Amino acid sequence: MAKPEQVSYHGNPNLKPLAYQHDFTKEEIAEYVKCQNDPKYFIENYVKIVTLDQGLQPFKLFECQKGKVDLIMNERKVILMEGRQQGKTVTAAACILHYTIFQEDKTVAIMANKASAAREVLNRYQIMYENLPLWMQQGVRVWNKGDVELENNSKVLSAATTASAIRGKSV
Repeated sequence: MAKPEQVSYHGNPNLKPLAYQHDFTKEEIAEYVKCQNDPKYFIENYVKIVTLDQGLQPFKLFECQKGKVDLIMNERKVILMEGRQQGKTVTAAACILHYTIFQEDKTVAIMANKASAAREVLNRYQIMYENLPLWMQQGVRVWNKGDVELENNSKVLSAATTASAIRGKSV
């Protein structure tokens, strides 16, 4: 469904601009609160991911991913030692999405051995964000290949793991 052109960030109708005022319905308020309090509900009902076989699809968590969501959202620091193709990256991106939308003044650094790998994770975050309903989004301050900054002052940065990658940043 097309969104009105005047409600866009730099011409992107999938992004909510700064200071946009939305008149919430009672149902939207109830959904927002439910999503804020239950990351798994938010992910399964509002987050969309791109799959190789079917393109843009709702994110249906596997049981192992539900455990990852609980762990990531309830612990400050998490290390996952798992094999490839376990859904770690997309699950982490969805958790970062929840964290930055529903909490103010948070900074997340996405680090990888190469800047391009970190940007790939940020790109997944951006696809998820763009496919949220506008009433669920925060207004966008910065939106580019390397970082995102939202109206609630939450930020997501991507960088290669170097000695000075995020020097001077509080994450």
